[in-house]
Amino acid sequence: MTKYILTVFLLATVCSGQVFARGGGMDLKDGQFWHADRDHNQQITLKEAQQIYSLGKQEVFEKYDVSGEGVITKFEFYDYLNRRSDAE
Repeated sequence: MTKYILTVFLLATVCSGQVFARGGGMDLKDGQFWHADRDHNQQITLKEAQQIYSLGKQEVFEKYDVSGEGVITKFEFYDYLNRRSDAE
């Protein structure tokens, strides 16, 4: 019985660690970013943005792509979420 309890405890510990390692503690903005970042390279391309947000409009995308690299980083995405207007 002790081995069974120990096994269950170890499995629960390992599994919960895997959840947190895969982003189990994310807030809403993180979740929105990772949902938009389809290839999980920590950048949102114009093509990825077009599938989900009005951020996919060329002029809006360029407005929030502050670095001018042609991708939206997580912090640029947060800026978009915080500053976007009703038209965006």
